[in-house]
Amino acid sequence: MKTLTFFLTQNLRVYITLICIVCIAHIAFAIEPIATIGQPPPDQYGFLSNQALLRASRTDIQIVHPLSEEIIDTFGIRTESSDVVFSSKGTHSAILNYSKDTSTTTVNIWDTNARTQISEWEIEERIDITAFSPTQSLLATFIDDKIYLWNWQTGQLVGTMVGERRQLKDCYYVEHQRDNGKSTTEHCTSSTSAHDAVFTADGKHLIVASKRPDIEVWNVETRNLVGHFEGHSGNWVDSLAISPDGIHLASFEEESNLVYLWDVSTRQLLLKEPIGDEGISDLIFSPDSNYLYAADSNVYIFDTKSGQQIDNFGNDFPGLDQMVLSPDGKTLLMQHISGIWDGSVAVLWDIESKQQLKVYAEYTGGEVRLSPNGQTMVSTEFHFIKIWDVPSRQVRMVIPSRYLFNRGVAISSDSQKIAYCKYPFVEVRDIQTGKVETQFQINSWMLEQTAFSPSGRWLAAVDSWHDLFILDVKNPENIQRIFTKIELESPNFEHIAFNENGEYLAATGRTEKNNNYKYWIMLWRRDGDNFEFQYAWNIPQYSSGSSSSLAFATSEDGSTVLAASEQNDTQIWKILTNKAELITTLSGAQYPIYFSADNQYLFTDRDGELQIWDWQSSTPIDHPSIPEFRSFSRDGSVLVSSDKTGRYLIWDATQLLPSELNPFGVEPNGKQFVTLGQIKRNQLLQNFPNPFNPETWIPFRLANESDVTIRIYTSSGKLARFISLGKMSAGDYSSQSQAIHWDGRNDNGEAVSSGVYLYTINAGNFSATRKMLIRK
Repeated sequence: MKTLTFFLTQNLRVYITLICIVCIAHIAFAIEPIATIGQPPPDQYGFLSNQALLRASRTDIQIVHPLSEEIIDTFGIRTESSDVVFSSKGTHSAILNYSKDTSTTTVNIWDTNARTQISEWEIEERIDITAFSPTQSLLATFIDDKIYLWNWQTGQLVGTMVGERRQLKDCYYVEHQRDNGKSTTEHCTSSTSAHDAVFTADGKHLIVASKRPDIEVWNVETRNLVGHFEGHSGNWVDSLAISPDGIHLASFEEESNLVYLWDVSTRQLLLKEPIGDEGISDLIFSPDSNYLYAADSNVYIFDTKSGQQIDNFGNDFPGLDQMVLSPDGKTLLMQHISGIWDGSVAVLWDIESKQQLKVYAEYTGGEVRLSPNGQTMVSTEFHFIKIWDVPSRQVRMVIPSRYLFNRGVAISSDSQKIAYCKYPFVEVRDIQTGKVETQFQINSWMLEQTAFSPSGRWLAAVDSWHDLFILDVKNPENIQRIFTKIELESPNFEHIAFNENGEYLAATGRTEKNNNYKYWIMLWRRDGDNFEFQYAWNIPQYSSGSSSSLAFATSEDGSTVLAASEQNDTQIWKILTNKAELITTLSGAQYPIYFSADNQYLFTDRDGELQIWDWQSSTPIDHPSIPEFRSFSRDGSVLVSSDKTGRYLIWDATQLLPSELNPFGVEPNGKQFVTLGQIKRNQLLQNFPNPFNPETWIPFRLANESDVTIRIYTSSGKLARFISLGKMSAGDYSSQSQAIHWDGRNDNGEAVSSGVYLYTINAGNFSATRKMLIRK
């Protein structure tokens, strides 16, 4: 019995010890992001005063100074699923928090000036539309196509609107008026929710826009339907605005370019006027009621007395969601796009001068890519490309387009250029200066994918028709349309990637015959200024994500390998002369996929979290948990993920691997970067391109001013080249413009032969060595 007890005790000790080791390892290995970038786009704006802007953030309501963007105060709590409604003058706010598990809505009413909560009450339904009365403590809500009135001070139901309403329409037709004549389009939905509602200035009537013909008028006291504003071309009305003096009502149909202006007392149509060529986004009256502002992406100003358009102004930012005017009518805020994944830009205008006072661009959304040196992040949103400076966490530049971005953006290997589509051109722009340096006219509405060759000379692009082009940055007239020889068909191309020395271009594609789809990886090899098709091979099905799904690397033996993210796994192939040989399959590894700078590790997504692999042994590496992995810098310094609200989280990627695996070294425990871009340790990085022919660049980082030398050895240990840089200041020398250039020649000026070489850096007391490969 004593023996059994002894063994049980010993085993228990072993188990406890193992558990403690695992727990301690995870605790010691836990890291925090070194920075956050951006903030989620606000849902709603309003003015509290000329110097105080109301902004409904994802978590609360903020009071912000319009010019400095300083947050003056915050109040209220928003849940993950909620809406915010401001009263017409911003004096009161309603936060509508929706339950995840039930259809219940919790209504919180706030005095905005005092920042105090007036009431909190529940409605056993989800609310569609909400409107404050300007004269009474009444709140109108729309639930399942019924209209309810509530006392917002007590939460008591006042009553339900009653009347014989016109029949709901599943489809509607909207009219456009342009220079070339009229046109109509059809739009359909099964939803019964209302579109908009406003109280009259005296609070006696509620005016409702819904999926019924024309605009309804309800008597608030009797709660009866008493009439309509009749005369819309379409049978749905999307939005309403009422003048502060109560004399005029404005309305529009979202897909139409027609503005409607009505006399409230007589319900007569005073104006039906087209603006621009796009659908209208918003309408708003000036505080003195003399002007009506109607907007698509630009703003058109109408005199309400004469009905004449008297002015217009705007910018290149498309997709307007909302306009709000300051109480004195001197400043106008325009919010363009507002969605957690669509991004947003807001612009504050001076009405009199029609000049921009402030551009709010630090709103997150869309796809994310890091520059190879980790100093720049590019977010491709629905209608915007934003170039972020990672060290300062600020937006450096916004590139707008009326057509969609959202994918098809590439950053050059020297981190200096960005390529994207802005119809009808593919443009190459300098990231620092913003200057457009090259334009290619391929007449595409958007690009599906784009990739720079390592030298920056070539740009591969897949357009919206899934055709593949090679663009010559030095000669914009040289546009090569790429074809294949697989089954005598032209595939729909999807993902593209160059290898490390620009010798190979790979692409995924799909062919179809008699509804039978086949999925391929295709390979081209550069021959001078042309790319020659080599071969293609079948795969089960590639991943359809827009993030990085193909990535090249060089194995320890100098072979070129290609990682391809498929539907559920990632396969790694060895590129041979006449075929590709499958090396391994990483189960559950999905896009985005990036190789580390030394090519030893593969960074992928796995079940919604970052997974790092020792791909040559097909082994997942233990590392801190990082959900929503988005992008990784090629030099291995920075990784970006996103949180639930859509903010970008910046991580020191050198801390992700255990110290015995980390090729960069690890910061001492508890230390983080004080300033992004400040070098905390010496590093020798992988040369690029690698393999190369005939030239390469050797990047490095210095923590302190040092005398720097580079020695390049043959595999047998013979010194081939000695490069002395002299005294170098502390800094990042990882970009192509700052890295050490080697032309592939020895100290006698002779071109060295193919093979593996070792390069060693000496900087003060620091020394490090890496391998590189010349392939001719």
